[in-house]
Amino acid sequence: MQRPTIKTIARETGLSIATVSKALKHSPQVRPETRAVVLDAAERVGYELNLHGVQLRTGKTYQVAAIMTAPGPKENEWEGVEYAQLLSGISWALEESPYRVSLYAVRDFQESQETIRQIVSMKKADGIIISGTRADDPRIRLMQEAEFPFVTYGMSIHNAPHAYVDADNEQMIRLSMARLIERGHRRIALLNPKEQFAYGVVRLESYRKALEKAGLPYDPALVAHGRLTPAFGRENVVTMSALADPPTAYICANEATALGAFSGFHARGLVHGRDAVINATDDLNVSQYFAPPITSYYLPIGEPSALLGKFILRRMEGEPPEALQTLLMPDLIERSDDRLRPER
Repeated sequence: MQRPTIKTIARETGLSIATVSKALKHSPQVRPETRAVVLDAAERVGYELNLHGVQLRTGKTYQVAAIMTAPGPKENEWEGVEYAQLLSGISWALEESPYRVSLYAVRDFQESQETIRQIVSMKKADGIIISGTRADDPRIRLMQEAEFPFVTYGMSIHNAPHAYVDADNEQMIRLSMARLIERGHRRIALLNPKEQFAYGVVRLESYRKALEKAGLPYDPALVAHGRLTPAFGRENVVTMSALADPPTAYICANEATALGAFSGFHARGLVHGRDAVINATDDLNVSQYFAPPITSYYLPIGEPSALLGKFILRRMEGEPPEALQTLLMPDLIERSDDRLRPER
């Protein structure tokens, strides 16, 4: 008996060879119902994709490189969502395709740039996913100049259009500020990521615009940039709460920073809801277990990570990057009224 081929499936289904081929490769150009017909026929006739043969014919690796910064062995501070959680969602998104994700754990930005250079020049993968985008990111330029398919977790500001998935940081900060100002806060601190990150730039600009709209002055003493760890949160609450006119609200860029902010409250004898309040954005929704629970914006990590996987598949199929740009708005979870009540 002859070994079943793509032509066998085409005869079985009445579809064209091109359509069958795309369906077997899980191309997004094929409708799900058509793909189901093809896969059912492939199973019925005993067809098996010879991936090694496809690799030899096409030069494809069927690998997607995920380049993510991993904490070093001496870095014990929690920094919120870790690469493993992001990687899990990407892997699930690729599960029904012939592609598999390969993790490249790097120590810093420079190493990630060099890793990308090697992958692109040596064709170690067919697509790349990166995180931690800069406002002007040389890694993005490198991949664009090589016309190499990629998707970023995080937008950039000064680079040419590219495929990305990100949280809507502008809207998060704008709405957070409006909500706190409506509740009577006039001195609001922003604990922000390092200044080179694109989302930190966006958050700071949104913060300044919110103050301007409310007729409130911008005070640089109420803004801090750094690694988003509990130590960062604690250190800045201790410093800012000692100001002559201290903040009555702290917006923390993640829950790790918010946890440290609570430690700073304890160190300074502050009571949440009486002296000041803490809000957080993003992360793992552990804010519900803080004592007291705090208001946060929550985006399940599975949503952006699944989109990253879907977008890289479509980008490798040749879909233009302008069609693969998404900002996700996290849900506001109000666990506290966040008005100050001195009687507490």
